[in-house]
Amino acid sequence: MTTLTSTPTPAAVADRLEGKARAAVNFTIFAAVAVAVGWVGIALDAVTGASRGNSLGMGLWLVLPALTGVLLVRLRPDGGGPLGLTLRFPHRARWFIFAALFYLPLTALTVLAGVATGLGSFDASSPAGKPALLAGIAAALAPLALKNFFEELAFRGFGTRTAVTAGLPRLRAHLLVGLTWALWHLPFYLYFLARSDFRATTSLPWPLFLPLFFAGVLATAVVLGELRLRTGSIWPGVLVHTIGGALVNTLILDGHLTYSSHGDALFSPAPNSLASIVALGLVGLALLPRAHRPLVRA
Repeated sequence: MTTLTSTPTPAAVADRLEGKARAAVNFTIFAAVAVAVGWVGIALDAVTGASRGNSLGMGLWLVLPALTGVLLVRLRPDGGGPLGLTLRFPHRARWFIFAALFYLPLTALTVLAGVATGLGSFDASSPAGKPALLAGIAAALAPLALKNFFEELAFRGFGTRTAVTAGLPRLRAHLLVGLTWALWHLPFYLYFLARSDFRATTSLPWPLFLPLFFAGVLATAVVLGELRLRTGSIWPGVLVHTIGGALVNTLILDGHLTYSSHGDALFSPAPNSLASIVALGLVGLALLPRAHRPLVRA
């Protein structure tokens, strides 16, 4: 029995190559905007005299990468498909359950490891001036969901989609998006984030914090990027990002979880610890397909 396979026409090959080239340029434009916008926001706050955090400059830092991605898809189409706003994709319930539960065992294991080694201390009671643990987590969900919609739309909705469309293998695409994402975060940690919150996040000096932070962001980018490619949607990633942020931020910033002797660098549930990097890296590798799997255009 003879199997017939269609041979792409020269015009189809030319269109595909043109789409890849356009996607590569589009990603370069997006990355340049994402890396630069935070520093522009800092300069804007300096000119306007705005205080750190929740300022016009910080709003620009958050929103402009997503807006850039939307405009590039509209004005410079590259054949990469939509931005992943759909809620219709295969095995939807399974992926949303995975996303909702993802950070619970990861956080529990890292916290237990820190406490068991004596490097971490956990207190579920309400610190002075802070809400109870569950109340703090619940209060953080809505603002984080809004913030993470823009972040996931930018870096997974546009970034992952476009890097893959440009012809990069999945892992390289995730790592490239992760590097861009990490560089985008730098103005936040250097300026927009309150100094007290930064010191609660890490006890390390910048030269030691940065490599761990970049490794954690790259590992997280693989997990979130695979969710985007497997479902064709940004919403499971938004859910992972939001629940993880609400849980980890409340534990650390509200003082429920503290460390001694740089234990945060080993066992913090934040991405900038060795335990989190290993756990996120293993999950990301498990999600990567053994064989080529195309981008889902749900």
